[in-house]
Amino acid sequence: MNIYNKIKDIIIDIVKLECSNIDKDIIDSISCEQPKNQKFGDVSSNVLMILRKKNSIDVDEIKLKLISKLNKNPIFKNISFLKPGFLNFHLNEEYWYDLLNVIYNNMNYGHQNLGLGKKVLIEFVSANPTGPLHIGHVRGAIFGDVLANVLEKNGYNVTREYYVNDLGNQIDKLLGTVKLHIENFKKNRKKSLNPEMYQGEYLKEIAKEIIDDSKDYRSDDLLKKTIVKKVLNLIKLDLKSLGIKFNTFISEREIHDKGILEVILTILKNNNELYNGVLDKPKGKEIEYWTPKEQLLFKSSNYGDINDRAIKKNNGSWTYFASDIAYHHDKILRGYDELINIWGADHAGYIKRVDSAIKALRHKNVKFTVKLCQIVSLLENNKSIKMSKRTGNYILVKDIINKIGSDVIRFFMLTRKNDAHLDFDLSKALKQSKENPIFYIQYAVARINSLNNLIKEKTIVFKSFDKIIFNRFNIEELNIIKNLSLWPKVIETSVIYKEPHRLVYYLIELSAVLHNYWSMGKTNNSYKIINTDDLELMQARTILINCVGSVLRNGLETISIKPMEKM
Repeated sequence: MNIYNKIKDIIIDIVKLECSNIDKDIIDSISCEQPKNQKFGDVSSNVLMILRKKNSIDVDEIKLKLISKLNKNPIFKNISFLKPGFLNFHLNEEYWYDLLNVIYNNMNYGHQNLGLGKKVLIEFVSANPTGPLHIGHVRGAIFGDVLANVLEKNGYNVTREYYVNDLGNQIDKLLGTVKLHIENFKKNRKKSLNPEMYQGEYLKEIAKEIIDDSKDYRSDDLLKKTIVKKVLNLIKLDLKSLGIKFNTFISEREIHDKGILEVILTILKNNNELYNGVLDKPKGKEIEYWTPKEQLLFKSSNYGDINDRAIKKNNGSWTYFASDIAYHHDKILRGYDELINIWGADHAGYIKRVDSAIKALRHKNVKFTVKLCQIVSLLENNKSIKMSKRTGNYILVKDIINKIGSDVIRFFMLTRKNDAHLDFDLSKALKQSKENPIFYIQYAVARINSLNNLIKEKTIVFKSFDKIIFNRFNIEELNIIKNLSLWPKVIETSVIYKEPHRLVYYLIELSAVLHNYWSMGKTNNSYKIINTDDLELMQARTILINCVGSVLRNGLETISIKPMEKM
């Protein structure tokens, strides 16, 4: 039950009845929110402010009609007008008591069928198979995984996909690194790697495995495939340890082998989207050996990109961008309604060119969305920990998991909006205090569970829900219910804006509300939850607290964190 949508729908029905031929964009702009200041009511709507934009509407007349008709609805206790155009609503207490019934009897309270079965492909992580995951990859991995969870729980048919970049210069360097290790082992020498090679110890282990293998690796192509597979297995282990699963892994090599690049080349040529030309010299830095070369170019600038983009190099080989066009064409042919890519912030400039290619291929019925994840700075006791996959100076994901646990990592990766820089302090993640938000939430869940255990120990028998009296709730307890009413809206906005950090922010706030209420009972007997001298109020409060617990568990499970029943 989303009270904000319910009231909005009631308002819209009246507006449509009173205002003929009203524009859809006007209707879509009407909203209902919880006012920041409680004196303005429980719910506030911008309806009159929005209607002022329509010159033909007499807003003062509509205001009177709206208030008159809304006052007939028993859900409303009081309706008031606030300039410049807000309607503010106080709801009858009975509504809040009914909401408790909904929450108490629905473990999935808050989740809605927003997707209506739409097929969505989320491509995330897609780290080059050149080494284990670093903390920057982890942020995108968890963001993508939780976004997939939220969409799945709200009516979307989601596929999680990892794109394996198993061709190109980085893979050639990886091959060269492992081949040098193999030669060093075979000849019992210690020839140093050059600075561009990958320095990690894991590649020495892979070299040893290949030496021990009975296969004939005289073919560089076969050796390259083997190395990529072994590194990818390391990445899969990291993902598994974080609780992340993928439905499909698809490789750049596979896209090439399926002939999709030739297909998109034909389509773009037929659509007059290609030409042979010379790109301008790259701006922003001096390139010592740059020379103008004719290449096959895509007219990306026709779709808002700052430059046209190369599809084929002057030597006839495909560019990485060509592979990306083919990959996205393949995604669309698989029948998805929306493609969501989770990329690092350094790929921001890449969004427009891919979007341009999708449009140039004449794919009109698919939505393309990119969410960027900013970098993560790993700290310990406020001191930065420097990492580099190339030099081998990095902390493995499994080492961090062993230190603080995968649930803690998952939570902290969502404590900032995805496009904001994140400082991840390992020492803070280990604290058992308010400074550690996941501890604070889990402590709230454990407190609620301890309450239920105490009631069981006392063998207290409660009435059935329909016989419980809630009208003795004080203002703090009513405010807890009002806070719980926000959960469906938090989920909805997380889906609409694809921002799962909203779930975490809400869970932190709700746990703080619980702890504050719990503390009040320690200093004021009238707020005590366990009071066998007043079973009626005790049962009502127990129901309220368990509704908080239900939402906290629901939220933790949505972000794939196991609620701790005991601490």
